[in-house]
Amino acid sequence: MPKKKPYTFFWCRDCDQDFAVSTERKRIYCPLCGEHFYVEKVKDVWMERPFNYKRPWTPEEDEIVIVGRKQGYSYQEISDSLLARTPQSVRRRLQELKKKEVMA
Repeated sequence: MPKKKPYTFFWCRDCDQDFAVSTERKRIYCPLCGEHFYVEKVKDVWMERPFNYKRPWTPEEDEIVIVGRKQGYSYQEISDSLLARTPQSVRRRLQELKKKEVMA
């Protein structure tokens, strides 16, 4: 059984977005607007994984990944344009799409 980690729920007043962040971070930025001025702490929680862990890929995200890679963008640049996706997850998704022969 994995160990639970401390997470903190935050809310951005500017874009009305709530999100969870690992408590090890010093300054918290909103994932949508990128500001830290409007972010308020809501509560502390202990979770095994964030709630968006292993969420399914949408067709829109697949399209962004395929087009971005064909245009020569790096995994980091593609993951920056997607919400809550790491460069490693983008690389793995491209491998899956190549196996499925969606991307030639």
